[in-house]
Amino acid sequence: MIRKYLSLIVLAGALMADQSLKSALGLSMDQAKAVQEIEMKHQKPFAAKRQDRNAERRKMVRAKLANDSKLLAEQERIVDRLTAELRQIQMTEDAEIRQLLTPEQSRKFDDYLKLRREMKGSSRDDKP
Repeated sequence: MIRKYLSLIVLAGALMADQSLKSALGLSMDQAKAVQEIEMKHQKPFAAKRQDRNAERRKMVRAKLANDSKLLAEQERIVDRLTAELRQIQMTEDAEIRQLLTPEQSRKFDDYLKLRREMKGSSRDDKP
């Protein structure tokens, strides 16, 4: 019984994290439009950086398989730098969105971000 209840809570949280911010936060039409513009502004740079990071990760895996510790260390530094850059893009986007929100919406946004960080699976890269 408890397991079913916890599963429902997790499922509800996952659904909230994947629904639009408009419905998750109760945004007005003007807020939703502004959020969409912010998301669009950051989407291409984020996708390009993620693609670069994923390519470097593949190089890192190949270095590990080849037992090349020097190349592995170099690739780890590159991947860590790109991951930090991805986080920075996401944090900038989140900060811009937060400026549009009411205090109540901001609290809901905190919950939304927490769920987004906790999401795992193929739709979420290593959580940045």
